[in-house]
Amino acid sequence: MDTVATLHAWAATASAVLAVGLVILGSLDGLGVVRAVRWLDRLIVVLLVAVCVAGFLGPILVLAVAPPAELIHFLYAAIALLATPLARLESMRRHSARVGWWVAAGGLLTLGAVLRLWATGA
Repeated sequence: MDTVATLHAWAATASAVLAVGLVILGSLDGLGVVRAVRWLDRLIVVLLVAVCVAGFLGPILVLAVAPPAELIHFLYAAIALLATPLARLESMRRHSARVGWWVAAGGLLTLGAVLRLWATGA
């Protein structure tokens, strides 16, 4: 199970790095420095994969080892999974000219959730 825990931690680390990348690239797009909507969408997909890998390994750890230290860990996991894609969808719904700001905000929420996940894990 040590391997599963390590993979879970690496997926969480990848999620944090990707969230930081989304905040930076989204901010640059929002400022008008670069036009990066396609790259933002691609990064969101990669972020979803990383969060889903961590989310898939989480229940294995719960069943085989122990539940997280705090049960709010599961709420933070849901926020990490949904914040950025929902922010992107909201920017599409509003036909926003500054998609980057929406994605940067979602990335910040995701990053905050991932950091709290580290604090509330086992």
